[in-house]
Amino acid sequence: MPGQGRQRTRDDGRHWLPSQGVDPAPLAELNAECLGYLVMHAAEGGDIESAPPLLSALHAQWAVLPAQAVRRLSAAPFSLFDAGFASAPRWLELRTRGVHDQSQRLEPPYFDAATARAITRRMLVYGWHLARSRPRAACLVFGSTIAAVESLAACSLSALEAAADRNAECLRPRWSTQVGFWRELLAAASVGADRRLHELLLGGVQRLAAETLAPHASFQSLTETRPGRVPL
Repeated sequence: MPGQGRQRTRDDGRHWLPSQGVDPAPLAELNAECLGYLVMHAAEGGDIESAPPLLSALHAQWAVLPAQAVRRLSAAPFSLFDAGFASAPRWLELRTRGVHDQSQRLEPPYFDAATARAITRRMLVYGWHLARSRPRAACLVFGSTIAAVESLAACSLSALEAAADRNAECLRPRWSTQVGFWRELLAAASVGADRRLHELLLGGVQRLAAETLAPHASFQSLTETRPGRVPL
């Protein structure tokens, strides 16, 4: 039955998440939207040389990435796209001081301005919710330090919207300079090599854990004893 198929899809993705009780559906939806946009952009052609590095280097793979491959990749246990969550402490500081941040574009944008703003807003709202309810999961899902997650949780919704408008042009695939990683990722998803895809995604989780959680080994014990914190 169709309903049973949808339930299996949700259950299959749940074990990937770094914390029990976190619904994988919003993350999968965000990943799918971003991936789908890049596939469409690559399929439309245009000037490949002026495209951002990951699209120009792997243009042929992006252009023919099947819908099933997008669904497989969307079930990743972390955000495949970086919206600058590591800058959350600066967003809070800017909100307090009433000044404006000037984001620096390091490479051509992957998304048009309107699309980037819309996706970044939704990503920040989801990250804000996760930061308040499951902070450790938020660290791994979005590749942010605990300090950044705590700052994100402290933001108001209006501050999140302003941050999305300021930083939307920074939205890009995670590890966008690592073409070899993405080449393998797209290839494994395209041919249905689930074991290899899981290995690559698990490697991504391990990398994010090393980058965001290793310096804070005592975080979980602190959150369990600090008054007013939501348990993981």
